[in-house]
Amino acid sequence: MQINKPFDDCLNSEELLNAIKAGREDAFSFLFVKYYSNLFSYAYRILNDTEDAKECVQLTFCHFWDIRKGLEINDSFKSYLYRAVYNNCVTILRHKKFLAKYEVKGLLDFYFSSIVQDPQTEMRFTDSETKQIILNSIDSLPKKCREIFIKCKIKGQSYADVAVDLDISVKTVESQMTIAFKKLREKLKLTQYLFLCF
Repeated sequence: MQINKPFDDCLNSEELLNAIKAGREDAFSFLFVKYYSNLFSYAYRILNDTEDAKECVQLTFCHFWDIRKGLEINDSFKSYLYRAVYNNCVTILRHKKFLAKYEVKGLLDFYFSSIVQDPQTEMRFTDSETKQIILNSIDSLPKKCREIFIKCKIKGQSYADVAVDLDISVKTVESQMTIAFKKLREKLKLTQYLFLCF
C-alpha cells in the first residue's frame, strides 16, 4: 500500500499538479492554506466587500477543484489563482453593476488599469520590500489623517461610518482623505505603488 507523502514548500509544481489531477485532497488543502489569505486580501481590495471577497475566493477554489482533471498550469499555481480571482472579481463587479458610474463617465479602462491592478502587480506587492515602502508612507501621515485613511481604505469603512466612529463630520473625513491622497502621491511617486491609495 502506497503512502502519500505530506506536502511542503519544497514540492515541485509538476508533482503538485499531478497530485491534484489525481484527486488528492491533501494537495488541494495545501494550495488552499498557502494562498487563501493573500487571495482574499487581493479580492477585498478589488471588491471592497468582505463577503463578496470570501465568496469570490471560495468559488475560485471550488472551480479549480471541479476542473482539476483537465488543468493546464503554464506559469505557476500562484499566477493561475491570482488571474482566476481577478477574473471572478470582474464578473462579480459587472454582475452587481458597481461599475455603472465608471462606464457612464468613460473611466472603465482607467478603473481596471490603474485602480484595480493586474495580478502580476498584486504579486509584486506581496513582496515585503514593497509592502514596507507603502506602510512607511502611510505611517508618515499626520495622526488623525492616518487614522481616517486606515479606516476608509484599509478597513473598508464608509466616510459616514468613520465620521460616526470618530465623532466628526463627513466633510472632515473627506478633507482628511484629500490630504492623505495628496501626501501619499508625493511619497509614492512610482505609479505601481499608487493603487493602494484609490
